Amino acid sequence: MKIKIKEDEVSKAISQLKPQMSAFIDGMEDAIEDKSKDQKEGIATVAGLALALPAILGLIARLGKSINSIVLRTIGKKPTNQNDAEKYFQQMGRIADELHSLYVKPIELVVKRFVKDPNKAHKIATFIFHVIVAILMISSGVTAVKALQAKEINLATLETALTAVKGGEVKQYITKLLA
Repeated sequence: MKIKIKEDEVSKAISQLKPQMSAFIDGMEDAIEDKSKDQKEGIATVAGLALALPAILGLIARLGKSINSIVLRTIGKKPTNQNDAEKYFQQMGRIADELHSLYVKPIELVVKRFVKDPNKAHKIATFIFHVIVAILMISSGVTAVKALQAKEINLATLETALTAVKGGEVKQYITKLLA
């Protein structure tokens, strides 16, 4: 038993399916584009967090040293020698500095290909690093606003904090640059 299908019926079925398939494909493209935006924002957040890590560690180290000093003065001990907490926070500060240097080093290696003076190359690399931090600061601010609009308080809080930390780092760099 053979089934015979007329060409007109096939054309009619295809013409009826075309708008539905087109809508389905458009929907898939939109979903992929939305996921792509989310992934880009996620990557920017992770990169921003990684680049802000030295500044965050530095802030924690300075805050820890200050609190330790206040506690020692409050209980009546004179800070004549370093206690374990102060050593810990000092080590954390060194790690923050080393991590910052670790981020600047690859940029500096590229810059050295174009600038022969090592001091100038380091200054240019540091400048480029801070431009990247400033770009990620702006990205964090935009993501924080979007997260607030979407009522995603956790993400908004994280991005706001990252924006503040990066802003502080950029401000500190500009202040040193102008001094």
